[in-house]
Amino acid sequence: MAEDPMREKTLGTRRIFEGRALTVDILDIEMPDGRKTTREVLRHRGAVCVLGRLPDGRFVLVRQYRKAVERTLLECVAGCIEPGEAPEAAARRETREESGHEVLALTPLGKSLPAPGYCDEVHWHFYAELKAEPDGQRLDTDENLRPVALTAGEIDAAIDAGALDDGKSIILWHLYRRAQAAGRLP
Repeated sequence: MAEDPMREKTLGTRRIFEGRALTVDILDIEMPDGRKTTREVLRHRGAVCVLGRLPDGRFVLVRQYRKAVERTLLECVAGCIEPGEAPEAAARRETREESGHEVLALTPLGKSLPAPGYCDEVHWHFYAELKAEPDGQRLDTDENLRPVALTAGEIDAAIDAGALDDGKSIILWHLYRRAQAAGRLP
């Protein structure tokens, strides 16, 4: 494979922050034309996004307070991939923890880059068939969310009204609808 002519060469890296869920690096770079500049890069271990469907056809989403935007958002089930964990295992774990429902079948729908201008995070998107009855959430100590079950029409209406404006959830819904239209999902 030929080298990308737009590739920026990294000359050096300085870690300026290391937290529990992310780190921030300053990269000294050289652009293809020889100019030198810096890039600020947020490093993240990746996350899974899961659209779970109950046997009655409703989808399980969550309402979660997001401090960065100071409001409760309607979102798909999602969470960080633990070090060494496969995305599929993380999807099953996060669905169980956040929704209380066991995953009966899991279908990968693709992946996306939520903010590649400054972040290396990858979102792995999944569709899950869920067990009907929940068995209780197992939230992390810092999570503040509650599951809700919505019909496809209610999800479409929430997107149209701007009540569902979380990017990962809109991408996941789009990927689900494409898979459904192609006859790969119910």
